[in-house]
Amino acid sequence: MEELDGDEVRVSSRGRLAERDIVQFVPFRDYIDRSGNQVLSMARLAKDVLAEIPDQLLSFMKSRGVEPRPALSTSALPELHRHI
Repeated sequence: MEELDGDEVRVSSRGRLAERDIVQFVPFRDYIDRSGNQVLSMARLAKDVLAEIPDQLLSFMKSRGVEPRPALSTSALPELHRHI
């Protein structure tokens, strides 16, 4: 599991290094709730598994030279969304 994770060292295949680490391993046994609350266990598991996705997306976009668009001002948003 640690070999494939790539958090510490970039993984290579046939001498070619991976561009980024897109694999996220978490020890499933750490998320088993002893009290039997499976909903809470699965929510914690999902939170930790998905935690790296924003950084992975930003890394990918930067590697391709994709710049974020400027933020929209609140005056440009439809009236419906201002009250949310």
